[in-house]
Amino acid sequence: MKRILLKFENGEEITASMLEEKAPYTCGKIWNSLPLESVVTQSRWSGREVNFAYTEKDMPPRENQTIFTSVGEVCYWRDWNWEGEGDHPQAIAIYYGAEMARSHRGHEPVNVFAQVDYHELEGLVQIGERVWLEGKHKIFIERIDE
Repeated sequence: MKRILLKFENGEEITASMLEEKAPYTCGKIWNSLPLESVVTQSRWSGREVNFAYTEKDMPPRENQTIFTSVGEVCYWRDWNWEGEGDHPQAIAIYYGAEMARSHRGHEPVNVFAQVDYHELEGLVQIGERVWLEGKHKIFIERIDE
């Protein structure tokens, strides 16, 4: 089982397991793009979620999708109805509470591709609440070699 490490600028670390059986293509695309460095911000529409822009040309298909997310789920989102010019909007989201994935247009399906380890959910909630209050945090995501 592939695992990832989510490191935040203040030194906190959270581990997650890739859900390769449920979202093989999404897991493969994310895994091959690691390591990633970005800035997470609070999601305005989906509640207890932090996310960051993800820019890959070869985008995963719909798989293991839901609009009902749970605490600790790591998800891939894109505008599935995009018909515009330029870069296709994409993001990686980390949910620190049970929510409905949505935007100003309504429900926004996401591919669930990883799950934060259950014993680290309390720490994830603290990180999410801090991002909500402070506005943003740097994040680093890398592979865990086991």
